[in-house]
Order: sequence, then C-alpha cells, then structure tokens
Amino acid sequence: MEREAYLLAVDQGTSGTMVALLDTKAQMVDAVDIPVSVSTPHYSFVEQDPQELIRSIREGAQKLMAAHPDKLDALLGAGFANQGESFLLWDWETGEPVTPVISWQDGRCEALCQQLVDQGKDQWFHQRTGLHLSSEWPALKLRWLRENEAGLKKLWDAGRLAYGQLDAWFLYALTGGRCYASDHSTACRSGLCNLRTLDWDQELIAGFGAEGLRLPPLCDNTAQFEGVDLGIGKRLPWVAGGLDQSMALLGQRCIAPHTAKVTYGTCCACWMNMGDEVVLDDHLTTSVAWKAGQSPVYALAAEGGAAGSIVTWLQRNFKPEWKTGQLSDLARECGEDSAVVFVPAFNGLGAPYWDAAARGTLFGVTAGTAPAHILRAGLDAVAYTVKDILSVMPPCKALVADGGMCANEYLMEKQANVLGQPVLCPENREGTITGVGYLMCLSLGLFRSLEEIPQSFRDRKIVPGREDVKGYAQWKRAVNATIDFYKQS
Repeated sequence: MEREAYLLAVDQGTSGTMVALLDTKAQMVDAVDIPVSVSTPHYSFVEQDPQELIRSIREGAQKLMAAHPDKLDALLGAGFANQGESFLLWDWETGEPVTPVISWQDGRCEALCQQLVDQGKDQWFHQRTGLHLSSEWPALKLRWLRENEAGLKKLWDAGRLAYGQLDAWFLYALTGGRCYASDHSTACRSGLCNLRTLDWDQELIAGFGAEGLRLPPLCDNTAQFEGVDLGIGKRLPWVAGGLDQSMALLGQRCIAPHTAKVTYGTCCACWMNMGDEVVLDDHLTTSVAWKAGQSPVYALAAEGGAAGSIVTWLQRNFKPEWKTGQLSDLARECGEDSAVVFVPAFNGLGAPYWDAAARGTLFGVTAGTAPAHILRAGLDAVAYTVKDILSVMPPCKALVADGGMCANEYLMEKQANVLGQPVLCPENREGTITGVGYLMCLSLGLFRSLEEIPQSFRDRKIVPGREDVKGYAQWKRAVNATIDFYKQS
C-alpha cells in the first residue's frame, strides 16, 4: 500500500494569498484565501507591506493545516507562485526591508520610462531582455530609487542592500535568511536579466544604476531548498517556484507550442507557449515560462491592461453592493443598444499599444448612463483587449481561459464572438496553483516529464455566435482617440 502524500502550494497575488493542499497528482484537496492590502501613498505609487505578505503565507498554511492536522506528516514540500514584477530591497546584515514591496502596478517612474524611450533605448532593452520599456519593470524603478531616495544611499554604497522579486524575498524570509535565490521565469521580468544567457546582465545593471546591489543567484524552477518555516510545526523543503502567469500557462496544460491562455485577473494576461524558440516581437514581451533541468521553455506574453480591476473600481466608487455572481446578468440587462465605450487605461495602455501616458476614457456617456452600462463596456473592453493582443501573436492552436473572471458567462460569450473562435473554459480555474503543483510533482520525481500531466479536468467550449465586428471597430476608434488626446496633452 502506497504511503499517503501531499503538497503545499502557495499563490501569493496582488490582492490575496491562496494556500492550497494538493495531492500527488496536483489536484486540490482544500485551500485557504487570505486577503492582503495594497496602499497608494502618492499619485501613481502602489505598494505592499513585505512582512504582511509573509504573515499571509504563514496564516494560510496554519489555517489549512489546522483543518487537516492528519496531513501534516504526509507533506512532501512547498511550492510558490509570485507576482513577478513586484520587488523590494532589504538590509543584508539585519534582514529588515528598507523599502515596501513596490508593486508591478506602480507607475512612479513613468517620466523616466518616457525619457528612455525618447532616447531610443527601447530596442537596446528589448534585444537583451525580451521586454519593452515600461514602468512595470523593476529595473526602471531601481534607477528611480537610486536617483530619488537619498535615505538608501549609505546602505547602497556599502553593498548592504539585497534586491529581490517576491520569490527571492519569500525564500529568504521563510528560511530565516539561510537561502537566497530567484528562478529564471521571475528574473526574466526584472529588466536586469539577459534572456539568452539567463543570467544578470552587467550592461543592464550599469544602465539602470543597480551596481552595488546584491542580486540573487538564478536557478531552475524546480530547484530545492531546505528549511521553509511556515509555522505549522514542521519545516518543509521548497521544491518549486515560478512567476504566477507562467505557472498558469503550465497549470492550464499549455505545454505544446502555440497553445495559449488568458488569465482574467487584476489585469488581462495573455501568454503563448513558444517552445524552445526565442521570438522577439515589437508589440509583445518574451520571457522564460519555465526551466526545469533542460532547455528553457519560452513564451510570448502581454499584460493588456485592466480586467478585474475594472469591477473593483466600479464596486469601490459606485456600487459596493454588487456581487460577483450578479455581474453577468447586470451586463446583459443593459441591452444591445448601450452606446458606451470604455478604454480602461488606469495605468496607461499595455500591449500592443505600450502607451504609458494614456488614461481611462469613457465615450458615449449620456444622462441615462448608469454604472451597469460602464460595467458592460468594461467587460467588452477586456474581450477587445484580448483580440488586440492575439492579433499580433502567431496563430493560436488553442485558447484557454483562466482566472476568476472566466466564470462570467457574458464575458466568455463576448470573447468567443469577438475572436470568432472557441474559448475553452476549464473546470479548473486555479491554473496558477495547479501549475505550481505540476512543477512540484516534477521536482519530487512524481512525474518524469510534464507530458505526464494528467488530463483530469473537463474543459467547457464556448463557441462563437455572431461575430462582433461593429463593436470591435468602435473600440479601435476609441483607443486611437484616447492615445491622440493624451499625446496632445
């Protein structure tokens, strides 16, 4: 009789931390969600408390194991997905953070980004990193910190500052400072990592003023580290980790080239598996999806802008009583005659436009416009954004929807109609957690290869009805008008 065994998977995201108990086929047994806070102390600043994120991981693990105390001895290890572009600095000698977590959403370095674009630096940056200049990447924010935070200078010059995206911070903090590393998929979203050498790039480091920082050694996504303390009465080995979006690509079984997933989360994230081929694109970013002891698997990627944050904005400012389960019906009830078009560029326009100056804009507002009309226009904008991104990607063999918003029937039907092709809505909406689980199984030898991923979930196919040509054409006009308006401003 085989011994019972389990895995602990963590998905630490912008708005919350999910800790899940998985079996040895990476199927979820139970999960706990812990909300985390986000602060905006100044215009365009978006920050989080690094210690709160650590507490949320431990709290989730403790609650989960309190509900399943009989599973504690059977835990084989822990795996972690992280936010990717969010990072912090801490004092190497004390282990104490000296900055907050500076979120991927933070736009404090927009002026610097535009300055670098105007200097013609984008191709230099793109050829080395696979990324395009954007305020999203840590490299630009590190230069901003170097130039604007005088209080960091003494520690920086003394070589005492450690840099870490959240995978490195979690590993360091949860092992009491004994381990310090970052995986390739996360590091490739920093703006300091060379896409081809898969190591820190000295020219990038110099270009963004990051000399003197301690940078974590880079490792495979299946690297193992001992001694993770989650406060559950047993230290676990860290057996896998990775960027949340690439984990979702894996979790939705997009392991063949030219298969893609769209995560409808805080933003709208489209990732396409490109196999072992490095493909650079003027509109998209290229990153390592995962590397597990062989050649890396690359992906074309785009975070196209607001998705779930549209709903959050509407709830916070207009309709706090709206529940998630109501949103599809609310959008349908507006009728086809709703003329509102919403360009939700809360933090600029992402792929394929890459216009950091643009801001959210509404067209067609009348005295009769209600929050539900804006909701519908916002959901439409998400579907149109996905079409924009896929139009500059290679032909997609299969498109899988991922994330909480794929439960919205109106959005999924709209997406199929806009694309004119089927959308697969999986039974499993927690692709990130599942992807971490698959890598853990690979790391622990439970799978010999990712091709052994079990086909245990059923996908629901949303087939297109009437293709939405008119609506998409209106969207393109609205986006162009928004770009033109803010360019004139």
